[in-house]
Amino acid sequence: MSLRADALYCLLVGLLVASTAPLTATAVRLPESIVLGIGLTVVVWAGLVWRLSLRPAAGGLRLVFVANVVAAGALAVASATAASVLALLTLATVAADVAGFAGSQVLALRRLTREP
Repeated sequence: MSLRADALYCLLVGLLVASTAPLTATAVRLPESIVLGIGLTVVVWAGLVWRLSLRPAAGGLRLVFVANVVAAGALAVASATAASVLALLTLATVAADVAGFAGSQVLALRRLTREP
């Protein structure tokens, strides 16, 4: 369940980032093409996470956990360089969301390792 929720969240965020790249590029102080690329990469990542959710295994959960920790850190750093308070709050909120998904993967890993 953790991976499926994560995949759906990534899909929605990726589509939102990609579709708003022309508007948000200046707010995050990145070129529009980079913002678009980030959004599309997140959409592709969502597909991979969904595929991993079909057969949850410790290796897949660990991979997604590590990716979420790295993404939360990157978002937190990006929020510090945001061009506006709104961009800062948005990036910090998404960083907290992603960190929450990492926490859910830890719980899922614990549950998975307890099962016979």
